[in-house]
Amino acid sequence: MNTRLEETLERLITSPSQGSLLEQVDRLIRRWQRRKLYEMLDRLGKYETVNSVIVDRVVPQNGKKRPALLRFHLPFWQGYDEVFWQALGDYIILALHRVNDVEYDSVRGKLKIHYFDKVTAKIKKTPEDIKAVVQGIAFLIDTEVLPIDYTRFRRMAERRHVVGEMTKEQAAIVGALLKLIP
Repeated sequence: MNTRLEETLERLITSPSQGSLLEQVDRLIRRWQRRKLYEMLDRLGKYETVNSVIVDRVVPQNGKKRPALLRFHLPFWQGYDEVFWQALGDYIILALHRVNDVEYDSVRGKLKIHYFDKVTAKIKKTPEDIKAVVQGIAFLIDTEVLPIDYTRFRRMAERRHVVGEMTKEQAAIVGALLKLIP
């Protein structure tokens, strides 16, 4: 863990970035979490995720002006509690990285994702790729492999522009970073 903190500090010092120090550290940690999540999804076999996700509608992205709209139907999640839907939204935001908004209707089992795909990316995520990601995350949440206790989705809206936004984890990171700075 100590080498990761040093690596993080070195990266923060050498490259320009936006946001406060905590936001920059949070971005780097989320990048590591995204890699770990994709490793978990890659280990899943396509046959393990027996629950189906149906692509309802796809509206393509309009350059950098309007995000793509992807609507999915998760019939097996119909009636699930909002905590599970919020966790699904959190992991989708983590996995896809360029999500503008995630909306869900737990009664009908519908999910709507506003997503900006990288226009110049070598590997573009098609709606079928995103469907596979959503299906894998839903399976991992259902089987309790992924925890649902921390929901960034809910906390982002609750904590905007509030004094004392730091969580215990953020305060611990700041304390560790301050110890490393000479």
